[in-house]
Amino acid sequence: MTTVGRVYLGLPAFNEEIALPRLLKRVESLAQSSRLPITVVIYNDGSTDTTAGIVTQWQPRIALVLLDCPHNKGLGVGLSALFDYAVTIGKTDDVLVIMDCDDTHDPAQIPEMLAAVTKGADVVIASRFRLGATVRGVPLLRRLTALGAVCLFKLIHPVRGVWDYTCGYRAYRIGALQDAAKRFRGRLVTESGFACMVEALLKLNASGVRCSEVGLHLRYDLKPTESKMAVSSNMRRLLVLLVRWRWRGFDAA
Repeated sequence: MTTVGRVYLGLPAFNEEIALPRLLKRVESLAQSSRLPITVVIYNDGSTDTTAGIVTQWQPRIALVLLDCPHNKGLGVGLSALFDYAVTIGKTDDVLVIMDCDDTHDPAQIPEMLAAVTKGADVVIASRFRLGATVRGVPLLRRLTALGAVCLFKLIHPVRGVWDYTCGYRAYRIGALQDAAKRFRGRLVTESGFACMVEALLKLNASGVRCSEVGLHLRYDLKPTESKMAVSSNMRRLLVLLVRWRWRGFDAA
């Protein structure tokens, strides 16, 4: 059994003034009820609303770190910043949990993900394609597109124990991140957009990590704002990258 130390909860945020207070309240409740040592790390990706001010208001209530970027640079840069922070600050038995900041992911799933880490997993993904998963509010066409994409992912880049390559709700054992960061010279994420989640997973897989999944409980119907991701263009970019990574390796991307 692997022990778990501190939990760093990484939240990439761009204009989330509506959802962020709701999410932080749920995190606060989880920390109090579970007594988990949680430090929330928010990457503010050039928000033009009051996201940064909300973070400041919440700092007296929970352990909270703000990584502030004055300009919007995209999800990949935010994920890279959160990885860098965890690799630098965290200990090998600590865990970095990344989740969306729009209140569609449930922090109550964190203990289940940590339990999978204690059983030996280095990466735990909250998966839409596992028994017990619940998905509400996602349009049917988008769900069918995701299902078709996963078939291609498994064909081109099979990762043992993984079906959901793109979900952003994940737990990473920081020791595994540190080892992978050394192998890739600190470049676990080079993609700025949606493809960064797949890139990180494939690089970690190439480093020999053990992956596991739990069923995702996704409440897309609770999302208070329009999606900031252009699904079709991002998917096309990702498919091109998958082929390049398969035949030419990561350095060529």
